[in-house]
Parts: sequence; structure tokens; C-alpha cells
Amino acid sequence: MDISVDNDHNLLLPSIEMPAETNEVAHEALLGAEMPVEETKKIATMATLGSTPFSEDGEEVAHHAIVATEIVPDPVDPPIPDPVLQNAVVLFDPRLPDCRQLLESAKKRGLFVTAVLPKPPKKGLVKSKEFYPAAEDLLDIGVHQVYEPPIGQIFDICECANNLQTIESQQNLRFLGVIPLREAAVDYTDILGAMLGLTVHNDLGLCSGRRDKGLMKQAVANAGLRTAKYARLAAPDGSDVPYAIKNLDLEFPVVIKTPRGMSTMDVYICDTMDEAVKRSAQIVNSIAPDGKKASYSLMEEFLKGDEFAVNLIASPSLPRGVRVTDVWRYNKVVMHGTRVNKWQTMVDPEDKMYHLIVRYAEGVTRAVGIKHGLAHVELMTTFDEKTEKYVDPVMIEVGARLAGGRK
Repeated sequence: MDISVDNDHNLLLPSIEMPAETNEVAHEALLGAEMPVEETKKIATMATLGSTPFSEDGEEVAHHAIVATEIVPDPVDPPIPDPVLQNAVVLFDPRLPDCRQLLESAKKRGLFVTAVLPKPPKKGLVKSKEFYPAAEDLLDIGVHQVYEPPIGQIFDICECANNLQTIESQQNLRFLGVIPLREAAVDYTDILGAMLGLTVHNDLGLCSGRRDKGLMKQAVANAGLRTAKYARLAAPDGSDVPYAIKNLDLEFPVVIKTPRGMSTMDVYICDTMDEAVKRSAQIVNSIAPDGKKASYSLMEEFLKGDEFAVNLIASPSLPRGVRVTDVWRYNKVVMHGTRVNKWQTMVDPEDKMYHLIVRYAEGVTRAVGIKHGLAHVELMTTFDEKTEKYVDPVMIEVGARLAGGRK
């Protein structure tokens, strides 16, 4: 029987003269049952077409239906999509005031927040949980999880990295960065970031130069920038102070400070030789504010002029690598043998009066290897009335962190 259609295709139908003994057989192969050879001859499946039905000529099978959706030479498992990762950030050694602000920013960006407490406070010995919070205090304000060293064990950066990487794998997290929230944390954060496999960390070769004030001055001097005269003093009795003052041709007052301090802690302005010897011996024989033994004290020339603080942000995406965000002029007075800031005034960093200050602070930031994140540069300068500009800036210190009195 012939059937004509409007197009060029012909429709093949089974012959009406098909033998009556041919019975319809259920397609058991679709259910996974093993098919005997004789059954495959009766059932219109791909089994009757051979192993290569489309590449080689075979018997005519015009009335056999093809029961298949796809033919592949080597069957494979269906692809399993990668899990969706949750972006996360690590806050290292936070305080509650800082955490509250950063948690608001993290919430806007949908970030998972993990805090690291290297030295959990002992119950009953901490006066203010605002500045020395426990893990439960951080969880109460919205931190998602907190890592602290096991009970009875001191903090170890390698073990911390191992735990964070395990958390990252098990919870499908993707850490984007590690943020230091104290001066004592700036070197740990870069090391931890590198161990987590991040690329957004500062130069590890200059890691100590961002904490040790002596190495900091050395790095800035190596970059060709002006630094104050200084000397490292290691004598336990302070007997090397007179020689250092003579060798550097310094005049009193001089500054004696701990090399890894913060803010004005263990910073002394000494007007006499006896006081300088006493303070140097005191620092060498004591524990520094960060809880570590100071192997030497640092003596510096006393800088005169106006003190400024320059805050910057560093990123490889910026044209100059760093950008100044704000500049502050300090108003300090000498109290109890040190300089204490009573108030500060914001000035315009775009004003030509502060041009040299801005450029010098950018150079200091690059000199100590700050390539990602924030920087806080404190410097001394003098005002030139002829040019009406601040000239001859010289670094006091630089912090690779948020600005503020973060101990």
C-alpha cells in the first residue's frame, strides 16, 4: 500500500502482510532485564542492528523501531556541577567596636565572617570585653564562627591555617581575605593569607618591616626616603646608650622606644643621659606590649615640627598602587615623658600645601611592601613660609591596618 505526502519524505509503515504469528513483546531491556538472543530477534530494539548500525552496511531492518535516545561509544556518568561557594572573610584578633562596623559591611556584601582569637581572654581577668572579647561575645554580635587555639595550647599560625582550610572545604567557603584589627596582628595576617592560598596579601619578605620599627626604618631608607637617625641598643644595663648618642651625633631630648610597640606604649622622651640609660635597660629586660620579649630597645632622634597622620588604601588596581583617603594634623602635648594626642584636625589631601606629605606617605607605604588593604602613616614635617608648603617629611612609623588606637 502506497501513501503519498505533500513533501519529499516517504513514511514507511509495516506491511499489512506481516505474518500473524509475530506477537508484540514488551521492551524488557528498558527495565534492565537481561535479554536472550532469541528475544532480541523478535523485539524492535537497537540490539537487532548490530554494534555499528550507522558506520557499516547491514541487513535491511526497515520495520524495526529504534528504542534509544542517544548512542555513545563509551557511556559516562552525568556531570555533577561544582558546589556553589560562599564568599567569606577572616577578621584577625578583633575588638567589638571594629567588628560591629565590619559586620555591617560584610552583611551588605553577603559575606560569611570568621574571627580568629589568637589569645582568648581568661574569664574574670579581663576588664573590658569591648577590647578583649571572648568567642561568645563575638558570636552574640553576629560573627558566624570563631577559631581559637585548643585549650592548653598557645596560638600556632600553621595549625590555624590547617583548621581554616578544613572549614573552607567542609562548609563550601571561599576566603577572600584576612583583615588585621590590631597592630600586633599585621604580620600574622599576611602569613595566614598566604597559607590559605590567597593572593591578596602583602609582601612576605617585608613582613617584619611592617612591625619592627628598626626594620621599618631600614626598608624606608632602602627605598631612598628620608628617615630619622636611630640605633638598636641591646645592653641589659643600658651601657651602650652614651656610645650610640655620640656615634649618631644626637642632642637631647632623644626617644627610647620598644621596637614592636603600638600607639605610645613604651615610648619615652628622655631629656638626660641617666633617663635614657634607665629606659633602654627597662625595655631590654621586660616584656613588650605585644606579650613578647624585646631583644633590644630603639633609640631615635627627637623630631621637631608638625605631626600628621596619612591614611591610605593599597591595591594593584590603582594607578599608583596606593591612594590617600584622608590626612589629619595631630595636636600633641608632652605628658608623663611621652607625646599624647589631645585632638586632630582633618585637612584636604588635594591642597598643594600637603603635596609632599601625600607623596612621601605613598612612598613609605610601597617601601614596606603594603600592596593590599589599608595603611596608616605617621610623620613629622615642617612648614616653609616661603613656598607655603609642608616640606622635609620624615616617617615616625607606619601601620598596615585600619587607623585608630588599636592595641
